[in-house]
Amino acid sequence: MRRPGGGLGRRAGPGRLGVVGGLRGPAKTDDELRIAAAMGALIHVESVLELRRLALLGTPVRVALRVNRAGGGLPGTHQMAGVATPFGIDETELPAAVALAATLPTVRLVGFHLHAVSNNLDSAAHAAFVDGAVRWSVATAARLGVPLSYVNVGGGFGVDYVGNRVFELPLRARPAPAGVQLVFELGRYLAAGAGWYAAEVLDLKRVHGRWFAVLRGGTHHFRLPAAWGYSHPFTVLPVSSWAYPFPRPTVEGVEVDAAGELCTPRDVLTRGQRVDRLRVGDVLVFGAAGAYGWDISHHEFLRHPHPQTLVL
Repeated sequence: MRRPGGGLGRRAGPGRLGVVGGLRGPAKTDDELRIAAAMGALIHVESVLELRRLALLGTPVRVALRVNRAGGGLPGTHQMAGVATPFGIDETELPAAVALAATLPTVRLVGFHLHAVSNNLDSAAHAAFVDGAVRWSVATAARLGVPLSYVNVGGGFGVDYVGNRVFELPLRARPAPAGVQLVFELGRYLAAGAGWYAAEVLDLKRVHGRWFAVLRGGTHHFRLPAAWGYSHPFTVLPVSSWAYPFPRPTVEGVEVDAAGELCTPRDVLTRGQRVDRLRVGDVLVFGAAGAYGWDISHHEFLRHPHPQTLVL
């Protein structure tokens, strides 16, 4: 079963922890802004130019400024804040952005968006980040005259794809002040474990001393391992049937690379996983594939068929 991840959830009341959906991303089109404003969405604004484009719509809209703070980073696989990235407004440019927002009659600034990292497994560090983000937001809002009612600390709750580390909950962070909505985006953490990717072994071959299980599938279905450069563990699902009149290719007690059907040597999901027994026709099942699997894959590479999707 493949199940995509997402960033939408329920809206919490003022002063409570919650999960919320908002229009976000550093490259919003005019149509996206127009539709979001018409629907009454809260928009996470990434730049001064985006503020100006919103004002031209003439539609009242609530916004939170996404800020790339100088010290706002966290450990994780992908750093989005505290370093030079295209995400958010540089902290040094924030006063000018707040001043501009105050001159735009249809724009109501309600707070800040401070998403900083992807896939962090250190819950203690994450709690400290949330504490710091809330303190920074309260102090910055008071200094710049922002009527603070919204702080989005983003996602980043991690999933350990190759080991047994667990992001510990509850997250022991202090609550937001009364009247301030503290928002998390938990797409990966909620969705990853709800999906599996299964692919049939079409061939077993030994090349230059390495065993390869060649799959009917690959990174055009499940790109995350190749994109992040790690080996995603699999489980062998034995299939008893064998339709051919010749012996069934089988390996026992060896390490295999699970490679896909694309014409690129980077189409690899796993390298060097030991198997007790693996046969052509068996199925490899990759767990924790419910987030950032199919959704980020290059589906049309060589026009191979899309995978069958089963929802349980």
